Amino acid sequence: MVEAVIFDMNGVIINDERIHQESWRQYSDKHGFHLSEDEFTHNVFGRTEKDTFEYLYGRPITPQELDAFSNERVDTAIAIYEPQIELAEGLGRLLIELSDLSVPLAIATSSRRRYFDFVMSALKIGKYFKAVVTAEDITKGKPDPEMYLMAAAALGVRPQSCEAIEDALSGIRSAQAAGMHVTAIASTHKPEELEIANRIIGSFTDIDARTLLHR
Repeated sequence: MVEAVIFDMNGVIINDERIHQESWRQYSDKHGFHLSEDEFTHNVFGRTEKDTFEYLYGRPITPQELDAFSNERVDTAIAIYEPQIELAEGLGRLLIELSDLSVPLAIATSSRRRYFDFVMSALKIGKYFKAVVTAEDITKGKPDPEMYLMAAAALGVRPQSCEAIEDALSGIRSAQAAGMHVTAIASTHKPEELEIANRIIGSFTDIDARTLLHR
């Protein structure tokens, strides 16, 4: 029985993958790095900023460097996204349905707290979520299960009783490694690329709360 639902944020709650791609491109171009589409897909999307910056610079980075690099990159993303940010299609209805059923919800995002706060403030949906885990709360990013295990613990439920909603392969693997059933939304990848998930939907318009909670 599903007792709780844990949402990824980027590509799930908001369809911002192209925003982040552009912000990473602007950052990398400014600092002399050049990411291919393949590199972005496999070494940036769905991972923590720390992992990505260490990939770019080819070395470990200090906490002070991470703050400085991240603030610059996030400033760019927010400037691009603020005029056009919107909730993923169908998600507003689903959040209301889950709330009416008293299902506890959490967010497990590879974004840092500053960007998370921007999204929650812009969309006015923070009231629906009882717990949040961001990149600053963990030591190992997705596909490690740490983030999803922490989210389940924060909700006070067993990981096996949680439904995770993801859009990226690293996130699906993270949730499954934590023992969770995963619904993948085909916002970032094609459905056939998400076959490792337990269920695949095209968008939130394809599912209601009771169906989501049924395995």
